[in-house]
Amino acid sequence: MSGEPVEDLPTPSAVEFIGPFEHHVVQVHGCAVPFLTAQPLPGGKVNLVLDDRYVLWDLPLADAERLVPFIADCIAVAQGFTCHPTPEMEVPVTRTPYSRMHDAGI
Repeated sequence: MSGEPVEDLPTPSAVEFIGPFEHHVVQVHGCAVPFLTAQPLPGGKVNLVLDDRYVLWDLPLADAERLVPFIADCIAVAQGFTCHPTPEMEVPVTRTPYSRMHDAGI
C-alpha cells in the first residue's frame, strides 16, 4: 500500500444511498402484501405505492379497505398462489397448472 492518506484517494462509486423514505408495510389478514407499501396522510387518506413505481394518490381509507384485498389477491395469483392468505388457511396454497383444451378432451 502507498503511504497516501485515504482522504486523498479518488473514490469513484456507482452506489448511491438516497433517502430516507417513510413508508408502512401493508398487511391483509396479518400477512404482508409484497410489493405494496403505504404512506398515511392526514385527513383519513393514504397513498398506496405498488412496486415502488405506481402510486394511488390521496385514496380515502374506506376505498383502500376495499381495494387492498383485491390488489393482494392479484399479486398472490401473479406469484403462483390461489389467493392472498386468509385466516382459514394454514399455509398459502399454490395454484395447480391449468390443463390444455386438448388434454381435457374438449
